[in-house]
Amino acid sequence: MKKWIALSLLISILVACNLEDKKEQKIKKIKVTAKFAQFHDAFFSTDLKEILKLKQVYPYMFPNNVSDKIILARRNDTLQQALYKEVSKVYGNFEKEKGNLIDLFKHIKYYYPDFVMPTVVTDITGVSYQDRVLYANDMLLLSLDMYLGENHKFYTGFPGYLTRTFTPNYMTVEVAKKIIEAKYPVNRDRTFLGQMIFEGKKMYLLDLFLPQMSERLKFGYSKEKMLWANKNEAQVWAYFIKQEILYSNNPKLKKRFLDLAPFSKFYMSIDKDSPGAIGTYMGLQIVRAYKNNNEITHQELMNLDAQTLLNQSGFKPKK
Repeated sequence: MKKWIALSLLISILVACNLEDKKEQKIKKIKVTAKFAQFHDAFFSTDLKEILKLKQVYPYMFPNNVSDKIILARRNDTLQQALYKEVSKVYGNFEKEKGNLIDLFKHIKYYYPDFVMPTVVTDITGVSYQDRVLYANDMLLLSLDMYLGENHKFYTGFPGYLTRTFTPNYMTVEVAKKIIEAKYPVNRDRTFLGQMIFEGKKMYLLDLFLPQMSERLKFGYSKEKMLWANKNEAQVWAYFIKQEILYSNNPKLKKRFLDLAPFSKFYMSIDKDSPGAIGTYMGLQIVRAYKNNNEITHQELMNLDAQTLLNQSGFKPKK
């Protein structure tokens, strides 16, 4: 009997892998028309006397309220020039990153055929964390100086839970997250459960868009923090149940368990070992459990209310 069960499981796995391979083959054949404008290279490599002529090539990078004096001052700024040198060392001609982004866009196009390919513009913003990826009106602005590597000298002063995301690979993750957030900007369910499931749904889309990317990288966790999350699912879920916070509307719960942070806030000794946004991690596990037990499209999943999803997920945290 056990042999038959094992054989059945193996066959199921092989069938699933075969279907996944066929899907990836279809995705690879999707044609994309994404445009790449390497503004950072043009701006810092163009002769200073010719710099203002770039307004004609990149009009969207020169707001009317920015004077020529400010533009020239930026071109002469020693910090900006130093950042450009470091960006050139890490990215060169940007070809590898173009390939990664095109692959991402193909996956998004597969799941959302109406997705409009953006114009990708690269720039240097002076190590501005808030501006590292901007996405609006089919324009995607990437600040390459925010993705030079976790231990780069320019990131002294930033906390470790942030610098783990200052890598070239995470840039693709951040782009995917911004596109997902633009598509699903509002969650009307203000309960902690509703917010947790909503964040879990968005992370599930990230799985679809970046199937080869490690879960640790997608969460921005260290190896230790990722291991903690995997090992403590049952304890975290038990805490949420015991503290009766699933149906709470307390806005502080978002900051404690869903926002990017060095650790989650149980107000217990385990805090220092836990990763931030553990509620998002738990939301993803519930969504995955639901998808494993139900036939539903990703669009239908995104529209499903949190309570129904939880009830029908069969979710059992790992012990």
